[in-house]
Amino acid sequence: MILLTVFFLAILAQIAARYMAIPLLWTEELANYSFIWAVFMGASVMVHYKAHFAFTFLIEKFRGRSSLVYDVVICAILLSFTVPMTLYGVTIVSEFWDYNWITLTWVKMGYTWMCLPIMGATMTLYIVEHVVEDIRTLLRREAVA
Repeated sequence: MILLTVFFLAILAQIAARYMAIPLLWTEELANYSFIWAVFMGASVMVHYKAHFAFTFLIEKFRGRSSLVYDVVICAILLSFTVPMTLYGVTIVSEFWDYNWITLTWVKMGYTWMCLPIMGATMTLYIVEHVVEDIRTLLRREAVA
């Protein structure tokens, strides 16, 4: 919510500055990067609440045990993206750390790119949590049956 507020305020400042013919060049960069951070952190939250992508036409066909297996398969697909995103995100942050924003030269680009490994790591943790939960449920059901 904070990042979207920063995005909104930067856009408002940019609109007001253009209306008054005051050059505020940094507002565009701030709006872009705060929006990027908000989207990436929001994607991580979506994974936490299991509101991420899924094949909805398949969800309706699976019930019970097969539904849990389907969830584990979806999690495996997601992990094939989130783990490399985390690893390559760390590489990108280190590569671009010494670069600066164009309009705010005291801000490092590394801070901007940190959203990649943070999102990848949090998504990976959430997915692993979901897989462990699904496997525990599967094992409990087998023990009962």
